[in-house]
Amino acid sequence: MNQLTLILFLFFSTLTGLSVFAQSDSSHEKRENIASAKVAFLTDKMELSQDQSQKFWPVYNEFEAKRREIVKAYRSRHRPDLDTMNNQEVKAMVDNYFIMREKELALEKEYAAKYQKVISVKQLVKMYRGEREFTKLLLKKLDDKK
Repeated sequence: MNQLTLILFLFFSTLTGLSVFAQSDSSHEKRENIASAKVAFLTDKMELSQDQSQKFWPVYNEFEAKRREIVKAYRSRHRPDLDTMNNQEVKAMVDNYFIMREKELALEKEYAAKYQKVISVKQLVKMYRGEREFTKLLLKKLDDKK
């Protein structure tokens, strides 16, 4: 429990530091700080051993990079103003959205199998839950700043 308290303290300190230095930090540095906090948070939630951590995080980072590419490819094609699109264009956009989600799901299934070569199924579920919890904490932190 003390480790979780320390991790949460570091996490919130990192986020507080982000807001203090927001004007001087680049968005890349902010992303890196959040990513570091996420690694610490998930490592604790999943109760990864040092050996598991060394094997797990490269696979996780590979997954995240591929997932970002899928989303980036979709977003790069679908940024037009919705009000200027005709129904056929909007339908194509919706169809492409579902194709993107199917690609994401296929990627998640592929990597769930890869993760289980390094971590247990229980740790995999803890990862999924931890990701949602981390996102909620970030959103709460952003909401508290307003």
